[in-house]
Amino acid sequence: MQDWEIVELYFKREEQALEKTAEKYKNYCVSIAERILGSREDAEEIWNDVLSAAWNLIPPNKPEHLNLYLGKIARNAALKKLETEKAKKRDGGIKIQLDELAECIPAPLFEEQADLIALRDVLNAFLAKLPKEQRNIFLRRYWLCEGVKEIAKRFGYSENKVSMILFRIRKRLKKELEKEELNL
Repeated sequence: MQDWEIVELYFKREEQALEKTAEKYKNYCVSIAERILGSREDAEEIWNDVLSAAWNLIPPNKPEHLNLYLGKIARNAALKKLETEKAKKRDGGIKIQLDELAECIPAPLFEEQADLIALRDVLNAFLAKLPKEQRNIFLRRYWLCEGVKEIAKRFGYSENKVSMILFRIRKRLKKELEKEELNL
C-alpha cells in the first residue's frame, strides 16, 4: 500500500491505517528508537507512542513522506524517554516535575526561537551543499543515530574512513556556524 493511501485511511479515521502503518514502518521506527535507547523492549514501547501520535496528528497534518514523519516521531519519543530516564537517575525525578510545570510556562523567548530558526536554516543550507553520500552519512549518524560500524558496512567503507568523513563534516559545520555567528 502506498503512503498516500495510508494517510487517506487516517483521514477517514479507519483503524486499518494503524495496521498498514505497522506492516510498513514498525521495524523502521523501532530500529531508530532502539539505536537511541539501546533496548529493544523500550523501543517496542516507543512504537505504541508512534502509533498514538500518528492517529492524533493525522489529520490535521498530511505528511508527504510518511516514513520521515513517523521516523521523526519515533526519534523524538525515544530522545524524550532517554532524557526522562537519565533525569530520574540523576535527580530523583525533579526533571519530570519541571516538565509538568513547562506546560504552564510560555514558549521560549522570541530571540531563542529566532536562533533555533536560524540554526535550522544554516543546517539545511549546509547539508544541501554536501555531496549526497556525505549528507547521507551525516544524517544516518546524527539523525537516525546509526553507529559508525553500521554506516561503514552500508557504504562499503572502513570504520576509520566513516569516522574521518564525519570528523571533516563536523569541522566544516563548525566553521559554517561560526561564520553565521551561531556559536552554540
